[in-house]
Amino acid sequence: MQRGSFLFVESNTTGTGELLIKRAKVLGLEPHLITNDRARYSFIEQSGAAVIDAETRNPVEIAELATKVTGLTGIFSSSEYFVESASIAAKAIGLPTASPEAIANCRNKWKQVEVLRRQSVSVPETRLVTSINEVQDVLSQSIFPVVVKPVFGSGSSGVRLCNDAAAAVTAFQHANGALLDQVKLESPEILVQQYVEGKEYSAEIVAWEGTLHCLGIVAKHKGPHPCFVEIGHDFPPPLPESSLDELASFAAGAVSALGLEFGPAHVEFIVAESGPVIIEVNPRLAGGMIPVMLSKALGTSILDMVIKLYAGESFTAPQARKRAGAIRFRVADRPGKIRRLALSRLPGPTIAEAGLLRSEGEEIQIKGDFRDRVGYAVAVADHLNDAAATAEAIINSIDIDIEAVSGASRSKRVVGSGADSWILHPEAMKLLAPPIDISRDGRLLQFQAAIDEAHLVMLADQALISRDIAADLLKHISDLQSEDFQCLDGRDAPRGLYLAYETELAARAGPERAGWLHLARSRNDLNATIALLALREAICSISQEIGITQDALLQRAEEVSSLLAPLYSQYQIALPGSAGHYLLGVFFALVRERQRLHNLLEDIRNCPMGAGAGGGTSITIDPLKTASLLGFEQHSLNSLDAVASRDFHLHGLSLFSGVSILLGRVAQDLQVWTTREFALIDVPRNLAGGSSMLPQKKNPYLLEHIKGSASTVIGAYVSAATATCKAPFSNSIESSNYGCSPLRLAEDALKRAIVLTSLIIKFMSFNVSSMRENLEDGLAMTTVAAERMASRGVPFRTAHTQVSAIAARLSRDGCVNRNKLASALGEVLPASPEECRDALRFGGGPGKESIDAQLSAAKSAHRDAQLKLAEIRESWACAGMHRKQRVKQLID
Repeated sequence: MQRGSFLFVESNTTGTGELLIKRAKVLGLEPHLITNDRARYSFIEQSGAAVIDAETRNPVEIAELATKVTGLTGIFSSSEYFVESASIAAKAIGLPTASPEAIANCRNKWKQVEVLRRQSVSVPETRLVTSINEVQDVLSQSIFPVVVKPVFGSGSSGVRLCNDAAAAVTAFQHANGALLDQVKLESPEILVQQYVEGKEYSAEIVAWEGTLHCLGIVAKHKGPHPCFVEIGHDFPPPLPESSLDELASFAAGAVSALGLEFGPAHVEFIVAESGPVIIEVNPRLAGGMIPVMLSKALGTSILDMVIKLYAGESFTAPQARKRAGAIRFRVADRPGKIRRLALSRLPGPTIAEAGLLRSEGEEIQIKGDFRDRVGYAVAVADHLNDAAATAEAIINSIDIDIEAVSGASRSKRVVGSGADSWILHPEAMKLLAPPIDISRDGRLLQFQAAIDEAHLVMLADQALISRDIAADLLKHISDLQSEDFQCLDGRDAPRGLYLAYETELAARAGPERAGWLHLARSRNDLNATIALLALREAICSISQEIGITQDALLQRAEEVSSLLAPLYSQYQIALPGSAGHYLLGVFFALVRERQRLHNLLEDIRNCPMGAGAGGGTSITIDPLKTASLLGFEQHSLNSLDAVASRDFHLHGLSLFSGVSILLGRVAQDLQVWTTREFALIDVPRNLAGGSSMLPQKKNPYLLEHIKGSASTVIGAYVSAATATCKAPFSNSIESSNYGCSPLRLAEDALKRAIVLTSLIIKFMSFNVSSMRENLEDGLAMTTVAAERMASRGVPFRTAHTQVSAIAARLSRDGCVNRNKLASALGEVLPASPEECRDALRFGGGPGKESIDAQLSAAKSAHRDAQLKLAEIRESWACAGMHRKQRVKQLID
C-alpha cells in the first residue's frame, strides 16, 4: 500500500545511504533523491529512487522542489554535509525536523565546543585557526600531541594527530582542502584540539517529544595514527551495565545542551582517566554500518524507525538488547589500481551483512579517512567475542591485489641499488632495518619530502633537470605528504628509510623520472640535513614546553609572592623567604637554559645539502638556494665538515641534560616538601597515587618520574658522545646513526619531565600554617639581627659570634622562641618573619621590593624569549611557504 513520498537530500555514498532508500520502498514510501551530482552514487541506477537535480546546498531551492513532490511526508538526509539544508527545507514546508539552529551548532564543531563548554560539558581544549601564523601561535600555548581537523567534516577526513609543530602545519594545509574532492567544500577554518588519551565510544541517540532515547553504546576501533580511520565497532562494549547507563546519560546531556530535540544523534566521546570527554555530537545517523549492526542486535530496524519518525509517525524505542554485534572493515594499505578484490563469505548464522566497497579496476588513493575502506563485515551472536571473531574472519578472507598505477614493479628491490645481492639477510634485517612504522618514522619522512622539494626546485632552476620531470616528481611527493606516507607503513626497508621512500616514488612516477631525484646528492648529505632539521624541531619543541612551564611559574609566583616560606640551606632553615621567591629562582634558571637553546638554533645556519658523500659534486648546483628553501642561512663551506660533524647534536643533548638536571633538582625539593616532616606543599590526588598495601599513603610519584627522566636524557647524551668520539671524521654509521638517534629518546623524556613539572607547579597547594610555624621560633631572623648590629658599628664577625652564642644558649635551655630572642637581642631582631623577609631586598632576596623587580624582569625575559622563538619559527615558516609556492608554480 502506497503511503506517500519521501525525499532524501543527498545521501551517504557508502554504508546506509543505499539501504535507507531501499527501506523507504519496503515501508511503502516512494523515494526521491535530490542531488547536485549523480556521479557520486554508484547505486543510483539500481536504487529505484526518482532523481531530482538541484543545488542541494540551497535549502530554498530544495523546499520549492519538495512542494512539487506528490504526497510528500518527510525530508531527511543521512549525509553530514546536507543535514542542515534538509532541516531548513523541512521546517519551511512544515514537515517534522530538528531545529536548524541546533543542527548548525552541531555541524560547526567550533560553535559546538563553545556551546558545550558554556553548558559545563567536558570537551577537549580547542582553538580555532585560519592561517599558519595562527597555528604557530596556538601551538606555542598547547601541549603535544594535538589533533588538527576541519571545522566541518565527517568520516575522519582531514583529521590528523600531530606530535610536533611541523606535523601540525602540514596537517593544517592538508585539512584546508580535505573536503574539496568529496563535496567541493573548502575548509578555511581549522580546529587544533588537545589530544585526549583513552578508549573511544559512540552513543546512538534518538530524540522524540522531549525524551532522549539511547539505543546503545558502541566501542570503536581505530587504525594507526596519525589518522583516525574507524576500522571496527563493538556492541555492547565489555563494560558493566551501570557504566553503560552513566555513559548514555553523559551523551544525552551533550545532545540536550546543544538543543537537539528531534531525530537521531551520533555522539562520539572518549573515556579518559578523568572521565568521559565529548569529541563530537553529530545531528544524524551514525555511519560505518552502525545502524545495520544495531538493527540486527536489537531486533528492530533503526533505518525504518528513523524514516517513520521523519514521515510523521510515532516513535517506539527498542525494549532491550537481544544479541551482540561487531563490525570490521578492510582498509587498503597502498594506493594503486585494484586488480583483484573478492570476498569469501563464511557460512554460519552469525553473519548479518558483508560486502565490498570498491570494485576491481578502480583506482584507489590513500586518504587517511573512510574512503580507504575496501570491504566490511557485520556479525551478530549471543556473545561479543563470537561476533567479533566472525567479522574478523570474514575480513581476513578478502582477497585483494593492488598494483601501482604506473605499472612499475612494487618488489622489495631497491631502485638504484645495482643488484639484488644488496638485499639484507633476514636475520640482520630484523635487527637493523625493521619495517617502516609511520608513528616512529613519519617525522623523518616529512623532512625527507621537504628536502626533496627544495632540491628539485633548485635542480629545475639550474636547468639540470627538465621542469616537466621536476613538476611530476613534486606532484607525487605532494601526494605522499597528503597521504601522510601511509602507503609506506609496514613496508620493509632493507637499505634504510630513504631508499624505501625512493622506491615508492619510482613506482608512481616511473624509474626513469625518479632516477633524476638523486642527482648531485648522497644519502650522506641527506642524512646530515634530516638530522639538523630534526634537531631544530626538537629544540623548538622543548623551548615551547619550557615556555609553558615558565608561564605556570610566573602565574604561581605572582599569586604567592608574599606567602611566607622558609628558605633552606643544606635542608636547614636559613632565612624567611617566600614561595614566590623560590619559584622565581627556578624561572630565571630556565631563562638561561632556554636562551642557550635559542643560541644553538641561531648557530644552526649551514645546510649540508650539496656536500654529497663528503667530496661535493661536479654538477653546477646552487646549494645556497637549497639551503634558503629549507630555512638555513647558508650552505656548508666544507663538504667533509658537512657530513662528518655532529657537534650540534651533542651540544643539543648537553643542553637537554642541563634542563633535565634542573627539573630533577626542583622535583627533589618538592618531593621532600610533601613529606609529613616538612609538610610545606600538597599535590592533588589526580597528580598522585596510592599504595597497593598501605591505605594511608599518598605518593607524589610524578615527581619521581621527573627525576627519573633526567637519567634518560643524560644517558642519551653519553650514548651519543660515546658513539661519536672514536668515529672517523667522515660519514660513518656510528656518528650519523648512533650519534643522532638518541635525540628522539631524550626529547620525549625531557618533554615528559617538563609537562609533569608544569602540572605540579600549576596545581600544587602551599601549607600556609606549616610554613609559618617553621619560622615562629625566630632563629631564621638572627642573620638580619647580626647585619643590623653591623650597620651600627659592630664588626660583622663579632656580631655573628654574639648572636650565635645567644641562640645556642637559648637552644640548650630548651626555651628558644621569638620573645626570648627579642629580650636578648633587643630592637635589632625584626618584629616578625614578614619584616625580616622584606628587609632582604638586596642581592635578589625575597623582600617585597626585590620580588616586585624580579617579577617585572621575569615577565620581560619571558616575553623576549617567546618573541625570539616566534621569530625563529616564523623564519622557517616563511622558508617553507616560499618552498611550497615554488613547488606549486612548477606543478601548475
